[in-house]
Amino acid sequence: SFSHCLFFCVALLLGCPAIHPRCRWGAAPYQGRPTPLQLPLGFLYVHHTYVPAPPCTDFARCAANMRSMQRYHQDTRGWEDIGYSFVVGSDGYVYEGRGWHWVGAHTLGHNSRGFGVAIVGNYTAALPTEAALRTVRDTLPTCAVRAGFLRPDYALLGHRQLVRTDCPGDALFHLLRTWPHFTAVSLRSLPYHGPPPLSLHKCHKVPVPCL
Repeated sequence: SFSHCLFFCVALLLGCPAIHPRCRWGAAPYQGRPTPLQLPLGFLYVHHTYVPAPPCTDFARCAANMRSMQRYHQDTRGWEDIGYSFVVGSDGYVYEGRGWHWVGAHTLGHNSRGFGVAIVGNYTAALPTEAALRTVRDTLPTCAVRAGFLRPDYALLGHRQLVRTDCPGDALFHLLRTWPHFTAVSLRSLPYHGPPPLSLHKCHKVPVPCL
C-alpha cells in the first residue's frame, strides 16, 4: 500500500535497519489497550532472550521464535503482548514487538522510560553476530534519534543494571560496557516506576527467560 511504501522510504532516508512489522511475523492481536510512550525516550535497555537460546539465522526461525515468545508472554505471563519493543535476529533483520509508540514489558519499573531491545539467543558465554551487535549499537538507535523517538544523549543499559537478573548475559554485558552510550548505574540509582520489585529471577533455582 502507499502508506507502507511511504514508511519504508522514510525509514531508508533515516538510515533505519530493515524492520519486519508485526503482520510479517504473524503476531497475535494485542490483548487490552496499549499505553502510549511519551517520546522521545532517554534510555535503551539491552536484553538477550535466553530462551530461545540458539540464535535465529533465517526468517522462518526468527518469526517462529517471535510467535513463541509472544505466546509465552501473553498466555503464561499474562501480559498484553510480547514484552520487548524490538527483537534482533542473526538473520540481519529487526522484528517489531511493541514498537516505537507503546509502553513495553521488558524492564520492570522502567518500561515507560526506554525501549527494550532483545537479541535472540543466550549470551552468557558467547557473543551475538557482529551484524546483530551493529544493529543494536549503531543502526537502530541512530534511526530512533533521527526519527525523534530517542534523545541524542540517550543512555544504554543492560537489563541487569535495573532488575535482579543475569540478562543480557555475562559476555554481552561486558561488551556493552565498551559502547559509547553505555551508562554505569546501579539498581537503586534511577527512580523506580512500578510495583514492588520482587523479581521472579530471585525465586527460581534454574535460569528463567529474560523478561
